[in-house]
Amino acid sequence: MTTDEALIERWADEYERGEFTGTPGPLTMRSKFGRPRLSDEPMVAKTFRLRRDQEARLEEFSKVDAKNPSELMREAWDEYTRRRDLVAA
Repeated sequence: MTTDEALIERWADEYERGEFTGTPGPLTMRSKFGRPRLSDEPMVAKTFRLRRDQEARLEEFSKVDAKNPSELMREAWDEYTRRRDLVAA
């Protein structure tokens, strides 16, 4: 079904008059709302500052890699801690 302004207006007028035509469809409920979880563990938000050139590179890489900046920062942190663990071992 294609909707246009006239059809939307008709539906709005019918609703305001209390007229509900048609047959109700199946009710769909989601058990969880919002974004999908990134981890089973609780997450915390951290804020830090970047120089403008660092922020520009982060945005550039996020577009090239099709990832959001937060995901790139989590990956960078994971790589940093892996290297630290290797040095410490």
